Amino acid sequence: MRDLSIVICAHNAAKRILPVLNALSQQRADGVKWETIVVANACTDETERVALEFGQSHSLEVRVVVEPKPGLSHARRRGVEEACGRIISFVDDDNIVRENWVANCVRFMEANPKAGVVGGRIKPRFVDPASKPFDFDERFAGALACWDHGDHPMRYPPPVYYPPCGAGLTMRRETLLYIFRECGCHLSDRTGSRLISGGDYELGLLALKMGGEAWYTPELEMEHVLPPGRLTDSYLKKLQMGNVQSEFWLNYLSGKMPQCSRRWYLKEAVLKQVAALRCKVFTFRGRGSAANETIAEEHTLRAQGAWRLFKEYPFERVERAIARYRNSSSIINS
Repeated sequence: MRDLSIVICAHNAAKRILPVLNALSQQRADGVKWETIVVANACTDETERVALEFGQSHSLEVRVVVEPKPGLSHARRRGVEEACGRIISFVDDDNIVRENWVANCVRFMEANPKAGVVGGRIKPRFVDPASKPFDFDERFAGALACWDHGDHPMRYPPPVYYPPCGAGLTMRRETLLYIFRECGCHLSDRTGSRLISGGDYELGLLALKMGGEAWYTPELEMEHVLPPGRLTDSYLKKLQMGNVQSEFWLNYLSGKMPQCSRRWYLKEAVLKQVAALRCKVFTFRGRGSAANETIAEEHTLRAQGAWRLFKEYPFERVERAIARYRNSSSIINS
């Protein structure tokens, strides 16, 4: 058994994963027993070979596992199942962690036994500094998971609608295994170039429903590598649309919206689709604009999200699983 497993979910990351692994090879672990797992998620490039060769040449313990089913949530689950660490820290294939990341992960989780989901300080690293938008902090930073909540650890005050994001997301393996096996994950998260999002928030919100706390600590600091292609209005719009489709489910998990009947979700799906059609007709008749098209797309995605909940309706499974967990001796706080 290890203290910590660093799980890197990678999709066609052969050209960007080396700086990520290099940062891990320079860790000052302070006696922590840890490992690095690279989950090659539906890769069609040489991600596996690049990761293994780096580990061999830099004395970094790297295990590569293949998850053929595309989707970030599937990759996370595979990484958790393969991990040997009591604590799991998810590092994206474009995240550069500080040299004390490993030691601080374990130190913080041991010092805060009620912490169910933990995130840290994430700074942007621009591949081309000239590509930084003048309004990066106002419009792009939050969407691209670049934030700084200060120099002191902070517990998120309830109600928590948005727990720490997937970049650097740190949780206990026991909790994650229970979520994946008993609660199930409803959101597939990013799949290839499709920017569906919310799978990281789903994990965090489920951990909170199971009795854990959400925390931020500046001791966990990383940089998020941002190429120019991610600093455009079109990419930002894709990210925002990815959030829209997940809205209903995340609002339910966070308590923002109570559990509703299947008929209610069917009604919402129909109403949102009707609203989308009206926007499209309005635009078709020459009275619309690009804004109308965006609104129509938002309505369509919300309709898809409501329709999916109407068909699958996983509330009872989740609530039963959480009740079993909270009533058992294997509580997240133990």
